[in-house]
Amino acid sequence: MKNFFLRSLPQDTNGNWLHVGLVAGAIVFFILFFLRPFGLGSYAGNVFGVVLSFTALAVVETYVYGWLVYKPLARHTATWRVWHECAAILLLLCLISMGNFVLDWIWFRSPLSLAHFLGYTYATFLIGIPITLTIVALDYQKRLRNRLATLLQKDEVTQAGHTITFHDTSVRGEDLTLPMTDFLYAEAQKNFVDVYFLREGRVEHRQLRATLTSVLADAKDKSIFQCHRSFIVNLNRILSAHGNSNGYQLTVGDDHHVVPVSRSYVAKLRSFVG
Repeated sequence: MKNFFLRSLPQDTNGNWLHVGLVAGAIVFFILFFLRPFGLGSYAGNVFGVVLSFTALAVVETYVYGWLVYKPLARHTATWRVWHECAAILLLLCLISMGNFVLDWIWFRSPLSLAHFLGYTYATFLIGIPITLTIVALDYQKRLRNRLATLLQKDEVTQAGHTITFHDTSVRGEDLTLPMTDFLYAEAQKNFVDVYFLREGRVEHRQLRATLTSVLADAKDKSIFQCHRSFIVNLNRILSAHGNSNGYQLTVGDDHHVVPVSRSYVAKLRSFVG
């Protein structure tokens, strides 16, 4: 758990804080209208109107907070980590709690006392912290996935015109030579390696008696990367990347060929393509 909070969290510089505010408002509306905490269950007045005012306040507070507090903090922090994100959202909860405390006084004439405010804040955090942890965990996976997809930029120009030869060490083996841009990936199979490549737009493969280490040495190209103990892949041929911090699935060549990135290689891949 400690390692999770210390992980760097890729930033979405184009974050839509109006969208974030609407999500926060929807959460507030659901909790207040359907669960009826803070005495709303016994309120005889217009519950919908009360809930709508609290929802609108949450939307406005979140939007303003995002632009005036969150963005400047993230911009001036060298490495934004998961714990920064959690602390930032908890600070937002404090702001929402203060606004709700004032709105509670307007609607219900509750006492403006420190004890009442602390009680209100406690209840807000009791509900908000589990939601915060869930949102941060999901957001971390989403941002990491998007960040990797952004980093996997194609650089086919450097491979154009170059050929690659993979050596077969069997007695009657025949080396495989093909254009660098046609190479997709290779998979180790005990004493053999299956090399996948494009030929006339279709994915084909050839089995060589070799090791993955020797195939990687034959490649001699910065875009050829070992992403798993049994796989190497041409980064320029990746169509999409899906997964999370525990590992990725890279679609290569066509939708039927998927190359895994094991957990131990995720950080190396991100630094390799970054």
